[in-house]
Amino acid sequence: MTEKNYLLGMFMALLLLVAAVLACSGGGNETEKANKLVDEGNSAVQDAKKDLTEAEQLKKKMLATDVSQLDDARSTAKEAIAAYERAEAKCKEAASKYDEASRLKLNDKFKEYLALKVKEYHKRAELVQTAKGVPQALIDSESRQGWIDKANSVNAKVTELGKEADDLGAQADKIQKDNPDIFKS
Repeated sequence: MTEKNYLLGMFMALLLLVAAVLACSGGGNETEKANKLVDEGNSAVQDAKKDLTEAEQLKKKMLATDVSQLDDARSTAKEAIAAYERAEAKCKEAASKYDEASRLKLNDKFKEYLALKVKEYHKRAELVQTAKGVPQALIDSESRQGWIDKANSVNAKVTELGKEADDLGAQADKIQKDNPDIFKS
């Protein structure tokens, strides 16, 4: 092998090494874009929490309304339902942002984390959608006992969905805790 061929071979090897390093590093990694989407999802989560807090306060007001003022209670129930619907939409928005981020070229653990967040916020959207069943039951009820039975059923389902969503959130948090180097601080 001549010196020229040797140098050409070394140069080609160096080019291949640089190409491999670029392919494995930030060249194909879309973490910055994913972080922006996660921030947008997190913002939607904060909005959902505000709407859910409002809905729960309205539901509490509805429940505290005297039976003799059923029309007032039903009016408050309608306001609570509207707040639940806003919270549900924000949960779905968060799940969508996390899903969009998970489809980017990312570290596998980051993708796993995002997939869990997608599931968590779909579950939370289902929970909120279910929770609006309590004020809806008051609007639809023809008897006090019918409303109580429906409300108890809804509350049991909300509790179950809450546990499922919390479990998904805990799994995502564990991934984040176990892999701090792949998450921005």
